[in-house]
Amino acid sequence: MLSSIDNPKIKSLIKLSQAKYRKQEKQFLVEGAHLVAEARLAGVLLEAYSVEEKKDYIQVSAAVMKRLCNTDSLVKEVGLCKMVEKNKISDKVLILDGIQDPGNMGSLLRSACAFGFETIFVGAGSVDIYNDKVIRSSQGAIFKLNFIFGNPVEFIKSLKHKVYGTNVVDGIPLKKVVKENQVAIVLGNEGNGISKEVQALKLENIFIPMNNTESLNVSVAGSIILYELSC
Repeated sequence: MLSSIDNPKIKSLIKLSQAKYRKQEKQFLVEGAHLVAEARLAGVLLEAYSVEEKKDYIQVSAAVMKRLCNTDSLVKEVGLCKMVEKNKISDKVLILDGIQDPGNMGSLLRSACAFGFETIFVGAGSVDIYNDKVIRSSQGAIFKLNFIFGNPVEFIKSLKHKVYGTNVVDGIPLKKVVKENQVAIVLGNEGNGISKEVQALKLENIFIPMNNTESLNVSVAGSIILYELSC
């Protein structure tokens, strides 16, 4: 059993709470039996840790487990995972231009996975997809998606897809959008929307007609759009 947080292995795992260290090591942690199982199924699980004595797990003390996790209650399992990079771009793409809230990011990843948007482009200024809150919110979807990182303007220009922006008051009503085999949707920052650089590309915008409200949370609006364009 690993019982000390001063153990070199445990120290290296604790460092993975920092985005820069995750990026450097190309590794991240997942918390809970469900996510450990999903990581194992996806073939990205390197090691698994448990407070209980179990086959294929390294046993750790409750004190160590609490130090590894970011939740208030005791998590019984943690998994060390490798980051996997893929280059193939799917027919349906979700472009995230500055999504900063971990809950929104995780929810969007979950919806993208559910509705066939298998490639996710993550632009600068977005929250780290390997943030523990993002991973928990994604409910395992993070293991089933292809992530690309970089400059959204350059990425959009390289696509052969029909690319739509999103705007709450201007553009094409969602129900009137002609569905394409290859389509990409841009979702912008929670407060400021799509960046000025992307707006300068003069994309056609989609909006969701609403009654008695000006806007929806980006994860809600994004999920509605992804669903409508998935059929």
